[in-house]
Amino acid sequence: MYRKPKALHDGAFVHQKITTALALIVVFATPSAAQQAEELFFDDFESDLTDWTISDPEAIRILETRDPSHGNVLLLSPAHAALYALIRGSESWRGYRIEGEVLFPEDVHNYLGFIYNYAQRGDRVDLGSIYIKGNGSYIRVNPRRDWNPSRMLYEEYRTRLTGRDTIRIGEWQSFAVEVVGHVCHFYVGDMTVPKVTFDLYEHAGGKAGFKPRVVGGSTWLDNVRATAIERLTYQGARQPPGIEHRPDQLVTSWKLLGPLAGSDSGLEGAADPGSRAVIEAGVEYGWHDFEVDPRGAVVTGRVTDFLGGRTVAYFLTTIEIPEGEAGRFEFSSIDHLAFWVNGRFEGYSYRDRIAWHDFGRNPDHPPTAVLPLQEGVNRVLIRARGGVYASGGFFARVVLE
Repeated sequence: MYRKPKALHDGAFVHQKITTALALIVVFATPSAAQQAEELFFDDFESDLTDWTISDPEAIRILETRDPSHGNVLLLSPAHAALYALIRGSESWRGYRIEGEVLFPEDVHNYLGFIYNYAQRGDRVDLGSIYIKGNGSYIRVNPRRDWNPSRMLYEEYRTRLTGRDTIRIGEWQSFAVEVVGHVCHFYVGDMTVPKVTFDLYEHAGGKAGFKPRVVGGSTWLDNVRATAIERLTYQGARQPPGIEHRPDQLVTSWKLLGPLAGSDSGLEGAADPGSRAVIEAGVEYGWHDFEVDPRGAVVTGRVTDFLGGRTVAYFLTTIEIPEGEAGRFEFSSIDHLAFWVNGRFEGYSYRDRIAWHDFGRNPDHPPTAVLPLQEGVNRVLIRARGGVYASGGFFARVVLE
């Protein structure tokens, strides 16, 4: 039995590896709809990388192994932050399923990152990403905005891989990913229920591919196959189980001004900042509505640059405290923040390691910062700064005292 032949530059064809193809029939026990779907792509890395866009050919290249069942594989080695191997033409795919096999050859920090909906806007690149950690045997969600990892904003999706799904150093493991629009389902080992169902990355289209860890050990990838799908195979409850988002308990009404290259003292000192605009380099910046994610997170990384120079953004909300009462504004943040209330400076907040969606109601997740509020109208102005590694968002809630 042969895989779909892969065309060479001279028009000849090569046979795919028979033993691996037979093994994949058993390993990838996918639903019949997926088996019969149109094949979009296949590569066992026995020829060249003409079907890929490689950011660094020295770090990502074909490696000849001594494994008779795999032969050549794709070697992904850490070298710098913006590493990728993108499948040419994948930006035109609608719904798709990608299957493959991964091996981590060394017991050091390493991972295989799957890239989806890779979107470039000018000099800025955003990409959805979920990775398999090799030496820890877990999955983590890690969208990158202007290449800044935002995994600390999605810690509830971290999922251990155990039993037959465990990642073992030096052993091959199967995985599969399905992407439809902005939704990504990620499977490892077990192909019946995804380990993670993630729908919080904002872009709904773009290229697909893979990336290694920034520093650490290398990753081997083989037998990458993509097929077209019209809908996600799994239609059950959110995975991992037990996640309970309650955006109704958070502050979700925000306005945004920015991003800017620097701060603006006039705006920060205004009693009613929402009535003001900012002029920077001859361009006027006004306020507009900012949409939080479905959990209620203010994802500042959608706005602020990490690699670029526009690292400042202002967020504004109005909180009214009933007469005779007081309140407090609580935050769980992976951003450095500065606060003003009705034009009065209230101080700074240093970033926390993780921003928790359930802070305040989960005693293990206390607030990063607390801002006092007085009775009446409180116009709360927040300055967030990008350019900080693994930053990019916060949650906020009001508590009446």
